[in-house]
Amino acid sequence: VRFAFCVVAGVIQTFLLNGPSTNDSACPTNFQNCWSWGLTINQYYGLLFAMIFILTIPVCFLKELDASHIPQHTMKHFFMEIWETLKNLTTFYLVIFVIGVMGFTNFTNNANIQLQYYVIKLTNFESGIDTITTYASLVFAVWLFQRYMINRNWRVTQVVSCFIAAGLGLVWIAPYYNEGGTRDPWFTIFIDLDTTFAQGLSQVLYSMAVIELAKPGQEATTYELLVTVGNSAILVNGIVATQLLTAFNGVTCEDSGGDTSSCVDTTTADSYVDSDGPARFTKYTLVLNAISVIMVSVFVRFLPRTKEECQEWKELGEQLGTSTNRGRLTLAMVTVVIIYGITAAILLVDIDTACLEEVGGTGC
Repeated sequence: VRFAFCVVAGVIQTFLLNGPSTNDSACPTNFQNCWSWGLTINQYYGLLFAMIFILTIPVCFLKELDASHIPQHTMKHFFMEIWETLKNLTTFYLVIFVIGVMGFTNFTNNANIQLQYYVIKLTNFESGIDTITTYASLVFAVWLFQRYMINRNWRVTQVVSCFIAAGLGLVWIAPYYNEGGTRDPWFTIFIDLDTTFAQGLSQVLYSMAVIELAKPGQEATTYELLVTVGNSAILVNGIVATQLLTAFNGVTCEDSGGDTSSCVDTTTADSYVDSDGPARFTKYTLVLNAISVIMVSVFVRFLPRTKEECQEWKELGEQLGTSTNRGRLTLAMVTVVIIYGITAAILLVDIDTACLEEVGGTGC
């Protein structure tokens, strides 16, 4: 449902935010580029507020089920149950898998984003189409797994999806150099499906593993724990990708004054080429994809192969029992990733701290 609404958000962006107030002032006014009408940013947020308000109205009329017969637990009992979950071997494995795969594979390629929005200069109509196709590919990935891959080898599915994403990532090298006229909005929109498709498969894979491995009654708690860790790891993913771009002097700048030793000038397409943008972006992409392929080969071992192996892991975990040291290590990994994710998200909101290298900036 969440991903489906992301597609809806893309539709709104496509058809309601392509006016003069939300596009480049030099954008020509026609159907293919920018339109003569469209919502302002304030009107857009007002529309979203109205939609959310309308969607929440039915909640007020839902009938609450009688829960008097269900045993009520204290917060102490709840936290003790979480602690028991953290001490389990299978939880330990899944936390490692989620942090490794979501944080250090299928990176968000910042070079591609900069090419699209600073050199090609996508309109909001094109950006909306990009959002629609990207999240539609994620929904398709979830459906594909549930329909055809749920009874196949999950590790193979994870590795193959990562390799497909890496392969599509290499296709971006053609637009970097504009080979065959591929520095085109619609071509880049078509190949901009890789990361989200692979991340969709990753999320449904560990969701299935949780269902099979979690202690009865703790499926929801374990799932929410891993999703929270996964979302924080995605932020780590973006920060690592940004720092790598800095290492290759691929951060964009405008009106550089001729000094492009540490940045790519994206003022115009010609300045992008003159500042060695294609070569820098290519090196960055090759390293990014290499890291992704290596990391998925390492961390995929912490994912069960099939539902049957989930049962074997579960039985093994019960035989080995719980471990306080394992629980502490799992808690430490979870805490560090979540706190870092929350802290980075807060710092990124403030323009004075968003430039910090620790949160993915290029330095203040």
